[in-house]
Amino acid sequence: METLIEVSDYSFKYRKAKDIALQHINFNVYKGEVLAIIGPTGAGKTTLCRSIVGLIPSLFPGKSAGSVKVLGRPVTDYSVEKLASIIGYVHQDAESQILMTNVEKEIVFPLENLGLPREVIKERLEQALALVHLENYRTRHPFYLSGGQRQRVVLATALAMNPEVLILDEAVSEIDPIGAEEIMTVAKELNNLGKTIVIIEHNMEEIARFADRIIVLSEGEQLAEGKTRDILTDKDLLGQMGMYMPEAAHLFMELKKRGVDVGEIPIVIEEAKEQLQRLCARKGS
Repeated sequence: METLIEVSDYSFKYRKAKDIALQHINFNVYKGEVLAIIGPTGAGKTTLCRSIVGLIPSLFPGKSAGSVKVLGRPVTDYSVEKLASIIGYVHQDAESQILMTNVEKEIVFPLENLGLPREVIKERLEQALALVHLENYRTRHPFYLSGGQRQRVVLATALAMNPEVLILDEAVSEIDPIGAEEIMTVAKELNNLGKTIVIIEHNMEEIARFADRIIVLSEGEQLAEGKTRDILTDKDLLGQMGMYMPEAAHLFMELKKRGVDVGEIPIVIEEAKEQLQRLCARKGS
């Protein structure tokens, strides 16, 4: 697998902060995967994102150790603008990321700042609008869009830079469930098209549905790394952070405790439904 991002024994402490934000973090991000980073509030997830996209140390100074590399080069070798063309970063507050008076202007604004030719800007605009399904809203003021649609505008702006990796840092935490589903569906579509996705998210149901692999952080430390099913069925690990297994996994864990041979623990509703049908059919026979 091709490695796009390497985080090696990385630690960081914000200037004037009392505590270390991250301690000895180690993991890679591989081309084409969906990687989730989970953990309770204050675990260091956003600090890690900022370190990967170069906002640390350029905008958030502090003391670091270890290394963060993107495409084999230290993050500090890149300008923030150059990194934005490799890694798209979308965080939870969509309104703070929107500056212009209509969707189209918002998407092309960073492209114009890069001085790209008009033909390239137009092509990328159309591609980005199509990817997030906002073609019919190009002239709409973002104020008149739903929360999910505004977040899709921010997503389109990042995608117009044609990044290798897209980071969604709790990008659906402040919008309604329908809007959240819209964003996660678009993210999965992008992954199917070859984009690498990193998701920072508290909703274990969404993680179960979309992630291939999970990194677990708590109080700035890396507690675990593994396949999605292995992490989301580890009740003790999740409980240590005040987090819960997906409902499907919880149900089948309870069945297993009662002596039912459930086989592999499902983590999404569709899997649970199929396994319940098999269990019922087996019992009936």
